[in-house]
Amino acid sequence: MESFIIPLLLVAYTMNKKEHIKDLNDSHIFIVEDNDMHSLMMDYVLSNETTAHITKFKSGEECIENLHLNPDIIILDYGLPGINGIDTYNEIKKLNPDLPVIVVTESTDNKVAQKFFKAGVSDFIRKEENAFELVSKVTDKILSITVRREAKIASRNANIFMIVIGAMIVIGTLLSYVLLKH
Repeated sequence: MESFIIPLLLVAYTMNKKEHIKDLNDSHIFIVEDNDMHSLMMDYVLSNETTAHITKFKSGEECIENLHLNPDIIILDYGLPGINGIDTYNEIKKLNPDLPVIVVTESTDNKVAQKFFKAGVSDFIRKEENAFELVSKVTDKILSITVRREAKIASRNANIFMIVIGAMIVIGTLLSYVLLKH
């Protein structure tokens, strides 16, 4: 009978445990923008759409130094002091290849856009009339996809855990039966 106690306690623990699944409001967004007005506008627009934590940097170097804060998305200007946006992007991708990056720039040079798209940027937005609203929409879309993906992974992991617990119960029951029979 004692062989049932541990597996049953594990099942009870698992069923009572509320697994934390990230939602949009748990997100962490980096804004890498040297223009204070543009940085404030993006922060304002994003803050109206979500309660995500927003961290702002004025250079690519600052962003790279703080990647340990694990942002969910980076909004990156191209024309930055120090290393430019494409070099910053390439360094980000070396350190975290799956991190979504949206480039926002005043540059009208199509070659700049081509460089970013060839490098794999999530989106490229020119600073025009509705650019900051577009940044908000694209950010929301990317974060929604990320949250759904993480929820799927969490659900799959919970199912695997329950299968393992079930197998442990069956094995424990069989072992108890065999030991008690002899």
